[in-house]
Amino acid sequence: MRNLLYLILFHCICQSSTLENDIEDFLDTTDEEVDTTNEEVDTTNEEMDIKPLKMILEAEDRRGRHCGYWHGSRVVFDVETSIMNHMVNPGRAIVFNLVNVNLGRAYSRSSGMFMAPRFGIYFFSYTSLPFRGLHTDVVLMKNGRKISRIHSVLARSTSQLASKNAILKLRRGDHVWVHLEKGKLWSNDGSISFQGFLLTPLC
Repeated sequence: MRNLLYLILFHCICQSSTLENDIEDFLDTTDEEVDTTNEEVDTTNEEMDIKPLKMILEAEDRRGRHCGYWHGSRVVFDVETSIMNHMVNPGRAIVFNLVNVNLGRAYSRSSGMFMAPRFGIYFFSYTSLPFRGLHTDVVLMKNGRKISRIHSVLARSTSQLASKNAILKLRRGDHVWVHLEKGKLWSNDGSISFQGFLLTPLC
């Protein structure tokens, strides 16, 4: 039964890196609980428990090297427009000037574009707050191709915040950005924002 549990755990870690910290914490706890005095202690069972877990971590580390991905090198960004009561007009790309997070430096503050630093599956989210009573189209673009859109048709003197998510497979160098195709957007308290992160790298 114990070997079966190790096999299941090994499979899960090969699919995801989220358990790595938990396993390292477990190893640290186990090491602290070992009696380091000169008294004779039967550590046979403890060594049997620790060794497979170390093998799992080593296997995960080798997988990371093979994929060219290290757990300390994350790709996460969160940006928004910081100018209050500002109208955003149609253009090539919305430039989000307030950068809250840009881990991996894949988002360009000057162009408003995200450039994938490695091959993988990415998650993106973007928002739209149309000006009152306008028909508005906000589009998520990938390398000049339309991927998804937020289409708003609002009654006169009304406005409503909307958001949409997308999961994309990107190759290194692919560009993703948010484009206002039609209408006008209202900037208020970070209402116009763009977020994304690397879900999993692909070898």
